[in-house]
This record gives sequence, structure tokens and C-alpha cells, in this order.
Amino acid sequence: MKPRVLFMLFVALIFTASMAIETQAAENEIKIGYIADFTSFLSAHGISGKQGATLAMEEVNYTVAGRPIKFITEDEASDPAVAMDKARKLVETDKVCMFIGPFHGGCAGAVSGYNSKVGIPHLLPWYPIANADIVKAKWTWVTFGTLSQIPFGMGAYAYEKLGYRTLTTMSTDYVAGREFIAGVKAAFESKGGKIIQEQWIPMNTKDVSPYITTLKKADALMVWFAGVTVIPGFNQLRDFKVQMPILMPQSGHSTNPKIMNEMGDACVGVPTPDAYAWTIDTPNNKKFLDSYQKRWGELPAGTAYGSYASTQIVLAALEKTRGDTSPDALAKAMDATNYPGVLGTIRFGDARVGVSNCVIYKHAKVDNKIVPEVLGQYSVANKLVGDKLVHSLVSKSW
Repeated sequence: MKPRVLFMLFVALIFTASMAIETQAAENEIKIGYIADFTSFLSAHGISGKQGATLAMEEVNYTVAGRPIKFITEDEASDPAVAMDKARKLVETDKVCMFIGPFHGGCAGAVSGYNSKVGIPHLLPWYPIANADIVKAKWTWVTFGTLSQIPFGMGAYAYEKLGYRTLTTMSTDYVAGREFIAGVKAAFESKGGKIIQEQWIPMNTKDVSPYITTLKKADALMVWFAGVTVIPGFNQLRDFKVQMPILMPQSGHSTNPKIMNEMGDACVGVPTPDAYAWTIDTPNNKKFLDSYQKRWGELPAGTAYGSYASTQIVLAALEKTRGDTSPDALAKAMDATNYPGVLGTIRFGDARVGVSNCVIYKHAKVDNKIVPEVLGQYSVANKLVGDKLVHSLVSKSW
């Protein structure tokens, strides 16, 4: 046989072997998806969440149970229709074994419904879903609770600690705003308090003065703004010199340190709860804070920690299954989660919803910067009663 022919055969063998190795490596990959808003009005949270998840992946060198991880991210732009398309792509085309996200409440509800049909494990890394949706979502886990779960503690705090007996409320009118106010209302009224007014502001509203001028007097104003309403809304509350104390049912966009400083003096003194603040003084948080700042050169938002912790939960589940990515094996491992969070252990209870371990903090000004000053801590759990989740305050320190 001629040398040239031998050489060509040798090259063909090398190419075939290389292709076989690449095919085997691809087949051995564990594919995990991540959906969030990277381009629309919640992009600050989506980008920080992606950074948190990426950090968790980098810490294990994109490997779990001895197998390589392919981490696939998708932008849902806070649009439920887009979120559905991205979820279908991840499941039906990319063949992920599991995916994390999204963050937007409407997107979370839509995607959880899809996952219930296809039977692929799905983890929401923050608390973006309504009670009614998660009860029907058989393949969705929620790390930090539902939309109304964390505000439930704020309703109790307003009544018990602050001594308020009446509240007037003002909120952006979409699923998150409605659920946040509902959580406060459930706890506040159960203790004997009264909500004397509820005002709902359309999305993308920049002028809230018509709502401020029609405020009814109460012991305090419970307010939550989203998107472009956040900064002008708080500024107008101060410009109109609203005399009632101002509270937030959930930290909203101020859980992001960049947005908190953009809000500036208008939010100083306002108390609010959340599942994370970068000033939490625990060893677990100090470790995460150091790692995150070293990697990204900035303070972590709540969604950064939420996605970091949630990604670690997924990786731990895959370690338990020894790399078995079958839905039933993953579901069993996820149900057995026992994750040491920065505020307490994270476990999944009824309807696969995590206990909300939260802090209440106020916006404080330190060295010309706005920081979260922790005031207290509490935990809210759920019980499934019929087809409804009922929240309960299981611990508090305020």
C-alpha cells in the first residue's frame, strides 16, 4: 500500500476516534438550564442571579458526580410567552435534566404549569410564584417560599413590633405586587389589624402623585413599586411629605445594592423583609460574600445569593443520585434537601415549598451609601390545607 494511502487511512482513524470521544463526552454531559430576565425591567436581578449560579458552577469546575456539566442560560425578558418558549427549548431540544428559574412571577407560573405536564424537575431560585400556582405545580420546587410567604412575616411585624393597627396600601398591579400585599394582609388582619385602603398602580407608571393625593390616613403606608416606578415613586412620596410611616411588604428592587443606592435618601429609614441582605452576620454569608465579591467585583443582590444557593442544592441532589438524571431519582434527592443557608437550614415542605428564613432590615445611610441594617429575623412555613397553602410564623426574633 502506498505511503499516501496509509497516511490518509491514519488520518481517518484519528478523526473517527476523535469524533467518538467527543460523542461519548457529549453523551456523558449533565445538562442544566437557567432562565431569567437579562434584557428587560428585571434584568438587574436576572444578571445577578446568573452570576450567583455561575459562581456555584465554577466552584465545582462544572463537574458533578464525576460527570461534566453543560450549563445553558436563556433570557425570558420578563415575558411569560418567551419564558414558555425558552423552557420548551431547554427541555425538548437541549434535553436538560433540570432547569432553574425564572424570576418574574408571571413567567414562573407559566413555566411551572408546563413542567407539570412534561415531568422535568424545575427549581425556582427565589420566591416568584403564587400559592395557587405552586399547589398545582407537581414538578416545581421553590427554595425561599412563595410570593406571599415572606410578606406574611412583615404583616406580623407591623402589628406586633411596630404596634400599627391600620394600614393603607399602594402597589404596582401585577402578580408579585398583588401577592406581596396579600401576604401582609393575611397576617395583619389575623391579629386584628385592618387594611383601610388598597391602591393598584399600572405597570410602567412614572407619576404616582394621583395615588398619593388620594391616600387615606392610617397608622402606616405599606408600599411596593416595580420597574420604572421604583425611584420616582419613592421620590414623590418624599416630595409630597407623606406623614405616615412607610413600610415595604418585601424589599422589592432595593434588595439589589445598585438599585438601593439609586433610590438614595428617599428610602432611608424604610423597613422591609427579605430572604437575603449582604449585611447578614453569619459565617455562611461571610464566605459567600467574599467569594462573590472576589469573582464579580461587586456586592451580591438577593437573587445572586438565591441562585447560588439553589444551584448548590441542584448539585447536591445530583451527587446524591450519583449522576442519575432520571426525573424520579432527581425528585427524590431534591425532596431530601437539607441545605445550610445563611439564615438557617433550607428544606422543602408541603407543595415542595421551602421555609422562608428572612431578615427585616431598614435602609440606613452609612458613609454616604445606603445599606441594609438588620432589625430582626423570622421564619414562615406552610401547611397544605385542601388545595390551599396556609402560612404560619414559626419563629421570630425582633
